[in-house]
Amino acid sequence: MSSYFFKTFFVCALLTLFAINGFAASYKFGVTPWQKGQTNDDINRFYRPMMDYLSKKTGDEFIIVSTKDYQQMIEYLAAGKVDFASISPVPYVLAKKKNPAIQLIVTELSWDKREENLTDSYLGFIVTLKSNTELNTLSDLKNKRFGFVKKESSSGFKYPNALLIEHGINYIDYFKKHYFLGSHPRVTDAIVQGSIDAGATWDFNLKQAIAKHGDIFKIITTTPPIPNLCIAAHSAIPRKKAHKIQSLLTQIDPVILQGLPASGYTVKPDSFYDIVRKVIFE
Repeated sequence: MSSYFFKTFFVCALLTLFAINGFAASYKFGVTPWQKGQTNDDINRFYRPMMDYLSKKTGDEFIIVSTKDYQQMIEYLAAGKVDFASISPVPYVLAKKKNPAIQLIVTELSWDKREENLTDSYLGFIVTLKSNTELNTLSDLKNKRFGFVKKESSSGFKYPNALLIEHGINYIDYFKKHYFLGSHPRVTDAIVQGSIDAGATWDFNLKQAIAKHGDIFKIITTTPPIPNLCIAAHSAIPRKKAHKIQSLLTQIDPVILQGLPASGYTVKPDSFYDIVRKVIFE
């Protein structure tokens, strides 16, 4: 046999050996912008410390891939266009419906409203301005202008819509006008500008909006607790690698997470997100 054959055979065998034994690899880590106007540079700045931490601990390369919206993240994770993803609860459930072998790695931990304890869930709100003294209940919102985020958003649509349905409200007929504004800050900004009367958002954005505009918001109603965002892996990722990433993320220094909604990570079973499935599929 020719020397070319032996060289080719040797290279292929070596690559196979590397793959089996977990030598350095390159992984795509997907992130969806969670605030209005975030650029790829913003996403890189916030997530790069985490990627550098994972690279240092594993010897692998982690490349940040910023998707344009929730729907693209669903498609990317389900199809394996990203290997790992930081993904909201509703998109996670929808991606797993497309590809049931997607692996849940960790669930984010965030500070509660009083910033006293870390929690594995967050709250959604329907809010208006304190100056809108006539708007205090869901019944007061009839024939008003209302802002949602996106149909794939947990706190920006799915959960508040479930609340409306519980009260016998069909948002299409109930509001004078309704809008899907694309991001949480656009909802709170629109309330401040007076282009809508009320809207749906989540606790992280409400804190940001208060810091930006002042303590001018009034909560009309609150959703049940919503499971936090998670980090998930595509089905092609070896379980040994997934468990390694899981272990590293549960031990991560919170300083590395500055600027992110997460203040830590915990391990939860996939059943933790069953409440999300109930909200979006029933």
